Amino acid sequence: MAQLHPGYVKTRMVNFGGMITPEEAAAGIAERVEALSLETTGGFWHSNGEVLSW
Repeated sequence: MAQLHPGYVKTRMVNFGGMITPEEAAAGIAERVEALSLETTGGFWHSNGEVLSW
């Protein structure tokens, strides 16, 4: 199990003031999901690949 953060996404919730598009966020999350393994279990990942601290 891993936690994934989509990033600051341009959505109505933030008055479209985000830094990345929903498409970019989804692509980044898909990449992170593909890279998951037993070694990365328990991590907290940003959609850009950065490992975040708890």
